Amino acid sequence: MLAVAAHDGVHMARGTVRFFGGSFKACLYVVDGLVIDTGPRTLSSKTIPFFRDFPVDQVALTHLHEDHVGLAHWLSQSKGAEIFIHSQSVPVAVKGSPLPWHRRLCWGSYIPFASRPLPEKIERAHHTFEVISTPGHTEDHVVFYERNKGWLFTGDLFVTPHPVQWDPGESAELYFESLEKVLSLDFDTIFCGHAGIISKNGKDVMRKKFEYLLDLRERVVALYNKGYSLRQIDRTLFPKKPISTYITSGKWSSFHLVESLLESAQDYIKPAELV
Repeated sequence: MLAVAAHDGVHMARGTVRFFGGSFKACLYVVDGLVIDTGPRTLSSKTIPFFRDFPVDQVALTHLHEDHVGLAHWLSQSKGAEIFIHSQSVPVAVKGSPLPWHRRLCWGSYIPFASRPLPEKIERAHHTFEVISTPGHTEDHVVFYERNKGWLFTGDLFVTPHPVQWDPGESAELYFESLEKVLSLDFDTIFCGHAGIISKNGKDVMRKKFEYLLDLRERVVALYNKGYSLRQIDRTLFPKKPISTYITSGKWSSFHLVESLLESAQDYIKPAELV
């Protein structure tokens, strides 16, 4: 299934992948001849016809995850589009990278593709997109900011104001820095890689995520300072696990969120507890 919507000249396609009883959504955007994230290969039978309706000559990728770059190779070969990604991911993208089985089956492995490092700004006929580094979800993560419109294309920086699970490699410390950075910008509309278009009060919604993570970190630290182990903290704060935690054998889980929040809070942990 592919849901299509448009907002102020930005066209969105949002697809749903059904996987082991779970429902996972991914979004892609086309604006002013530019594709921002391409969606996964498992949605290609639906998204390729969508792309064919638009003149496209550039693709900007928020990060090198298969649910965001799955059609990069096709857009390069079929449309002749230039592909841009964070400089550290250029040599990785051209070789490809192995995936855990659950990600490979859900989103599909991307076909390796040639790309160029993202510039500081992407200049289009009618819009200028500032490229802003926002590590946390991944080291190579960026967002695209259209200052004149108050638009922020957030990839996986937002997703939800109340996350309950993370990947093992996600960094709360970097997330906090990135969220503070984008909250200093003047924007109202979020174009999210999974949640879709948030056309009003986008900055307020992003702030809610920042405040939620700060509050959650305080609760994690309080329990840790009482002598709780990481597993005990996880079970206390997140007693119910979503199906995706079981599908991924715990690789995408609240435990990794708790662990990363604690790692980012060393200044708040009682010295005796560090022994």
